[in-house]
Amino acid sequence: MRSRFRDPRLADEKAAEQRTVAAGAGTSDEEIHALEEALRAVPIEDLLAELYGPDHGAFYDAGEDLWIVPDPKHHGPGFGFIAIRSDRSWFAGVVKPEVFQ
Repeated sequence: MRSRFRDPRLADEKAAEQRTVAAGAGTSDEEIHALEEALRAVPIEDLLAELYGPDHGAFYDAGEDLWIVPDPKHHGPGFGFIAIRSDRSWFAGVVKPEVFQ
């Protein structure tokens, strides 16, 4: 059984995405895998500061084991976010304005 705090994608899905990223970056699957492993070794606070700046506004949701960062590229209605799991996999989304009403 998969942990709910880990990347929910199946191994085949992750491998396919890894191949796509590698091809787009002009590198190998192995190099992308090594980069992912190196990112997992970086303390999350350091990673957030490096990616989003020292005033990133991230907060931790202990119930879901997610770091939530406001998405700096979201300029529409609602709250755009990037959620980073403890295994450093991530997803992005938008909470619609009516949720806050």
